[in-house]
Amino acid sequence: NNMLARMGLETDEGFCSNETELRGVAGYNTSTVDGKVKSFYQTLYSGINRANLLLENLEITDSVEQVKRVEIRGEALFLRGYFYFMLVSNFGEVPLITQSIQSAKTSELQVEQASIQQIYESITADMEEAQRLLPDMGEVKFGGRVTKSAAWGILGRVYLHMAGEPLKDISKYEKASYWLDKVITSGLHELNDDYEQIFINYAQDIYDPKESIFEVEFWGNGASTYVIGGMVGRNNGIRMNSGGAPSIGYSPGYLHPTENFYNYFQAENSYYSNDQRRDWTIAEFYYRDNNKADTVHFLPTQIYERYCGKFRRVNELLLPKGEVRTPQNFPILRYADVLLMYAEAENRRFGPDGSDTDIIAMVNDVRRRGYGKYMNGKSSVSESIKTITVTNPGSGYTAKPNVIISGDGIRAKAEAIISGGQVQTIRILNGGIKFSSAPTITITGGGGSGATAAATLTARIDADLSADDISSTDKFHTAIMKERSRELGFELLRKSDLVRWGKFMENMDIIQAQINVAPDYANQKNAKVAYNSYSERDVRWPIPSDEMAVNPKLKQNKGW
Repeated sequence: NNMLARMGLETDEGFCSNETELRGVAGYNTSTVDGKVKSFYQTLYSGINRANLLLENLEITDSVEQVKRVEIRGEALFLRGYFYFMLVSNFGEVPLITQSIQSAKTSELQVEQASIQQIYESITADMEEAQRLLPDMGEVKFGGRVTKSAAWGILGRVYLHMAGEPLKDISKYEKASYWLDKVITSGLHELNDDYEQIFINYAQDIYDPKESIFEVEFWGNGASTYVIGGMVGRNNGIRMNSGGAPSIGYSPGYLHPTENFYNYFQAENSYYSNDQRRDWTIAEFYYRDNNKADTVHFLPTQIYERYCGKFRRVNELLLPKGEVRTPQNFPILRYADVLLMYAEAENRRFGPDGSDTDIIAMVNDVRRRGYGKYMNGKSSVSESIKTITVTNPGSGYTAKPNVIISGDGIRAKAEAIISGGQVQTIRILNGGIKFSSAPTITITGGGGSGATAAATLTARIDADLSADDISSTDKFHTAIMKERSRELGFELLRKSDLVRWGKFMENMDIIQAQINVAPDYANQKNAKVAYNSYSERDVRWPIPSDEMAVNPKLKQNKGW
């Protein structure tokens, strides 16, 4: 819950607008006494200690059948490894404790930090053993429990981190490819045809194990005896005031995009992008007066005012919608991530054309799904409007006429631009989705007559990477870095990606420059706090001062 919008994990993708949160880690104003950083650190060690206790005592009881004990051992090993992965990727060197704490002796409580290399070796050892013991996704059939696929995919992520900063062990790209390939060739996973549906599923407790390989589960609205709801869609949702429309659900709307992130989505003009992920990830509307269920579209210039739109409370089915807790699940590993990680590893090994697998096609597969090309099914045609051309400007128009788009697709919108009594241009406001043939354009009203226009549709290849994107290893890597942001934005992966690529300071500098010269906007003050406070030391969080106080063997991270 703290990680959602309130710990700065979006880095160059977005910022928090809560002034209180910006005084801490969310605004790069953290310190060694930051409560959220301390909670993160201590909670992970609590999980590690529980895993250690379970692993040490699993064979004591006969009440659990042996097959189940094998699975439980695999789950505990995986989780211990995953918790250490979260620690080492955010703090660097930390104590490596693989046995439960049995006493208050100094020798047990005061443990020196292990090297980053040692921690990663422990992580991979745990996860590689775990993957042998875990069940297949075909048996489990949902992402709320760890499976072989989850272990393989996260192992790929771990090895990519080892190949990047700070270890820079490029031999690990081969290991990453090996484990990610096992997910791909398992035959158990594929992309959901509809990008938006992935996140609607999380809101409605609908499992999609082909796409969602591992997810954090939440349940309830906080009103029952069992308070195991989360804050997904609350902290990182579209703003709706307390006491507002009950069908929408409360959200303070903490998380906002940067201009740089918004511009990653190639746009046909300032109004729309055929990449359907843009206006889903970055909501193109707000709720009028923040307490009504009707919506108003942002102007093209209103970028920093927009909200994270991925986790929309309006899609929740559980009523009443609580103001503190939501039932939405949250993704840790999706199949699209696996494809992009595999392409990255293989590109680093062989270049865009040298791999035995067509990694360019894998990235294009993710892009085509993002552009809505599979929404009528992968074997069917699903396109957006590419152009609307005025074929006859007509005459006598004294006001803007209506543009009616008739066809088998949905959502398409356009407006006419008139000059000298004629329709000069048709501006597309939304290219729509699900068109299998070019729609008919009808122009009515406005006091004139005779204007006509014709539309053309995109093709699947219009979603694909450009020739320049795949012209070299470095250019393909740059394309993959941007694609990860477009596909996985606001899913808490961006900071760790930038750090392992060695791009944290470079990308934050880009945002700072944009923020400081942008015209006045609603969240300007808060954005400036976040993007004028970071420094080199923010690559890692500080070891909490409470931990330093009780363990004098700990050494603080650089800059803290």
